Amino acid sequence: MQARHRALVIGALAVTLAAPVAACGGGGSSGGDGGGAKSGEDAYSGDLTYWYWAESDAPGANKWMNAMIAKYQQLHPKVHIKLVLQSTDTLIGAFKTASQTKKGPDIATQWATLPVLTPAWTGASVPISDYVPKSETDNWIGTQENLSDGKLWGMPIYLLGVPFVWNKVMFKAAGLNPAQPPATFDELLSDCAKLKAKGFTPIGMGNKDGYTGNWLFALYGKQQLNDIGDLQDAMLGKAKFSDPKYSGFYTDIEKLRTNGCFNNDISSLDLNQGWQLFPRKKAAMSWTTDGNALAWAKQLGAKAVGVGHTPKLGDGRLADTYDTTQSSSAFITSWSQHKKAAATFLAWLHEAPQLKAWYDATGVFPADKRFPESTITDPTARALFELDKQPSVWPENYLPPQVDQNADLPAGQMITSGSGTPAKAAGLWDQVIQQWKTQHPDEFQHYEQWANG
Repeated sequence: MQARHRALVIGALAVTLAAPVAACGGGGSSGGDGGGAKSGEDAYSGDLTYWYWAESDAPGANKWMNAMIAKYQQLHPKVHIKLVLQSTDTLIGAFKTASQTKKGPDIATQWATLPVLTPAWTGASVPISDYVPKSETDNWIGTQENLSDGKLWGMPIYLLGVPFVWNKVMFKAAGLNPAQPPATFDELLSDCAKLKAKGFTPIGMGNKDGYTGNWLFALYGKQQLNDIGDLQDAMLGKAKFSDPKYSGFYTDIEKLRTNGCFNNDISSLDLNQGWQLFPRKKAAMSWTTDGNALAWAKQLGAKAVGVGHTPKLGDGRLADTYDTTQSSSAFITSWSQHKKAAATFLAWLHEAPQLKAWYDATGVFPADKRFPESTITDPTARALFELDKQPSVWPENYLPPQVDQNADLPAGQMITSGSGTPAKAAGLWDQVIQQWKTQHPDEFQHYEQWANG
């Protein structure tokens, strides 16, 4: 986000997805030289290593990527791509180590915005816009999340919405309206009590890895803010995160724990394990990704699964936004000897046949304006798509990686486990933000320049 007082909006998916487009050729047209590409580089030759992460967001992503690599290597026999799947727990740390040694992948994956821009600021990556022409990147959705200094540093592959899901059968058994999910946080607490009284676990999640707390920050921590600039103020020291405007939501999340809304083993399960309680019919509500929600509706029956907005807590302008983001992004490392070949492969993934194969494999919407909306025929998928088109903000994208890892995750764990108070969780944020500013002054300076546009 370049403009200081503009919320990240993927609203209407930047544009309405287009009518069907003709399939592009075997990869020759997408990867142009762009502004900084070396004319001597061969776009269709080289050994590439790709550190890839997406399966947790979009089940089926790994199988799709393996198939795409096999297809591409058949089209271009001089290109060899080694796929190295990455772990959620080590995604940021592993690349940080690689960036220090200048060894590792040619193409890497990080979560959007700050985890992508921080390596750019430290010289660990190159702008993808130097290698792929604007005529191509203009078709990609969510590119504003990875812009800095007028350059595009990462490529989106898919859109990620985080819907609130509920089991309509359990709602009906508890005397609740199965067609009416809780609209407010107070209604969520009330529904939890009624579900619990009928013997149901109200909310199934896992926070052993810290990512449920991280999601709850992204979903609820924004709800007293008016724009993303408010959050950037806290990162820049212009405001304290311990101000209730930023951290007051922890008091409400604590109520979910003390009222018995979460599964008892939330601290023993990671995010993926925790939300699997929902399709196993062991929890009545959860938060998940579009791909999982669609799979669960197929498993349990579309009439049994509802998808919608997170129950509203705050009264800031961002409280009315949804939560679509591109989640993970692909980018090219500065030490790669085959940057043009890497960029050409990435651009090829956005051609029509590959986009269709992605959607068929995952049910997750591609981050490309050319993907035909008419393809989306499943009723649950249609509902998810309508949610994803709404103006959206995912605040985690705007956290420096050090703050995300050392404050956001452990603070959420304090609350869901009961090991710390909301005040202690908020204080940890203030402490880690100050550490980041002190330990990484160059990174802080880049962040300040980026935030101020």
